[in-house]
Amino acid sequence: MKFLKGYLFLFLISSFISFSQVDTIYRAPNVYAKGKVSKNKILLKWSVDNPVLWKKSLNTGYKLERTTVLRDGNPIMKDEVVTLEEKLLPLPLPEWEALAQQDSLVLVVAQAIYGDDFQVERNDNSLNSMMLLNDENNQRFAFSMMTAEQSFLATKAAGWGYEDKTAQANEKYVYTITLLGVDGNLHASVYIGLQDKEDATPPLAPEAIFGNKTVMIVWDFASQQNLYSSYHLERSVDNSNFKRLNDYPIFSWESNSKIISYTDHLEDNNTTYYYRILGVDTFGETSLPSTTISGKGINLLEYTPQIVAKGVIAENKVSIEWTFPEEGEFKISGFNVLQGETENGQFQLVKQNLQSNTRKDLVETKLKPSNYFKIQAVAKEGGSRESFPVLIQPIDSIPPVAPIDLEGEIDSLGVVNLKWKQNIESDLKGYKVFRGYNPKEEFVQITKAIWLQNTYRDSINSKSLNKKVYYKVIAIDQRYNESNFSKIVEIKKIDIIPPSSPVIKDYSFEENKITLDFIPSSSDDVIKHFVYRRTESEENWQLIKEIEGKKTTRFTDTNVKPKTEYYYTITAVDDSENESDPAEPLIASPLLQIVKPAIKSFDYIVDRNNRVIELYWSSKEKDIYEYQLYKKSKEGSYILYKIIEPRKEKMNFIDSNINPGNVYNYSIRAVFKDGSLSAFKEIKVTY
Repeated sequence: MKFLKGYLFLFLISSFISFSQVDTIYRAPNVYAKGKVSKNKILLKWSVDNPVLWKKSLNTGYKLERTTVLRDGNPIMKDEVVTLEEKLLPLPLPEWEALAQQDSLVLVVAQAIYGDDFQVERNDNSLNSMMLLNDENNQRFAFSMMTAEQSFLATKAAGWGYEDKTAQANEKYVYTITLLGVDGNLHASVYIGLQDKEDATPPLAPEAIFGNKTVMIVWDFASQQNLYSSYHLERSVDNSNFKRLNDYPIFSWESNSKIISYTDHLEDNNTTYYYRILGVDTFGETSLPSTTISGKGINLLEYTPQIVAKGVIAENKVSIEWTFPEEGEFKISGFNVLQGETENGQFQLVKQNLQSNTRKDLVETKLKPSNYFKIQAVAKEGGSRESFPVLIQPIDSIPPVAPIDLEGEIDSLGVVNLKWKQNIESDLKGYKVFRGYNPKEEFVQITKAIWLQNTYRDSINSKSLNKKVYYKVIAIDQRYNESNFSKIVEIKKIDIIPPSSPVIKDYSFEENKITLDFIPSSSDDVIKHFVYRRTESEENWQLIKEIEGKKTTRFTDTNVKPKTEYYYTITAVDDSENESDPAEPLIASPLLQIVKPAIKSFDYIVDRNNRVIELYWSSKEKDIYEYQLYKKSKEGSYILYKIIEPRKEKMNFIDSNINPGNVYNYSIRAVFKDGSLSAFKEIKVTY
């Protein structure tokens, strides 16, 4: 298949040269993804960064899943996972030609995927030396990736993009794109929701360098490359009706370049021309236009002044010295001195009409903390040439004031959004942001460079043990004087982890009351414990006591009835209202009123040969329902050890659960058919 036209290759060829340089450093392959909200739908696109995996993916495809993580701003505790596409593959070849009618870049990707060969037809042999791709597969990969960056239609056709039209406005999702048919789990994720939609940020205003019937339009590509992958350039002669100058998107084709330039040819030097740029993002959507710039063509002066010395002489007085070729003096009417607050900002005329043979001058002007000066040579026939700006600063050792009103918030995924009041110093350069997990320990700077905005987004591990995170900020001026730290802001992480469960370790009972002894939860953020109770006939637990803090370790239930078994459990609650799992339930009954005397005869025999203790007793009381035998070791407390039915013959019990060298205490009582109890009878046995 050879339907890719040569002119389209020529449009892309220079861009791919630097993009496809052979990289001799091994990097583990990966999948990358990006998302955007547009017109009530979520756009997704992804790619691999490895030519071998790229070729494999054409046959194996990708799986696309969506997990709902937030609804109405609340975390969803149970994952809701939907498979949007089980297997995304490139469209069949016949379907590509119809799409090419909408976007000719579709042809490039189709040729890379389905073409029998991938040779660029060209007459310029010098292009051969410029192509540094090491094999045909690398070439296909490079062309398809760069083209997909310019055309979302081509991206979707190749199975590398998707439009989710089923997203809900009150939900937030994690989209997972998994490369199929490879060892390991190669995938990428995008966290996004319809509420994340932001107004398109216009591109930064370009700059214009006018010449004789020409102008070079230059703009910063690197600072907004995360927003825009290409641009359109428009021109107007009335600042109202603009016409697009480029047939294809304009993008940076040098990997180490930070700017894009475009040269336009003018009809004359008398007309004022207006220019603006529009950004095109990776999904093919066009931004609002940038600020308009304007100018006229000029008859260039071939000589340029150059500042060679400068200094502050006194308050609001500077000395500037420059060079200019003597042979050019007859072409100029003289020199002007220009002053600005920034290197690339607006400059004001502060002194003019200096004679053409002047090379040094004292300039009286109001000095700012930072001042940039330029010498302008004014041509007699129109136009001018300016020196490069030089910085002149008065002595400044006064730092900015510390930032104020620092505040922040965190979401359930650990994304922290900070903001503070913008400093008002005219020479402010920016800020540094610091983070710590203990307000009394050293903080770590998290901004790699000076931060220009008064907002900052940080990301922390939401599952770490630290319950709080702390931030502070300093301001820096143009002389790198640093302010004091702002006040520390404390941000409590959203806690979705329940505390550890308490433990009911013991209980006791008296007449008409039951006492529980428990070990509180060991979690640091516990603020209270809940005591629950139910009877055997009840299905639901009832909250009967709320115990504040962690110091209380005992609870007595006085609202009990005789001859009723009660089930007890305890939970812990932390300061985020997370409730622990319940403690192991305990079953207990209140002690009935003792109306019968204790068993009179209760004794034992130690049988060391058989390693047992035989207990025996007798009672003359009638209507005995059962005997309750309790046991404890020397250091322990009594527990109900055995329930024994009454017999006519001698009552006894053989205990084999003993160990030599221990002391055991036994206590026995009778329970009568009317529910009454006898007093306890105790014995102590040394084994």
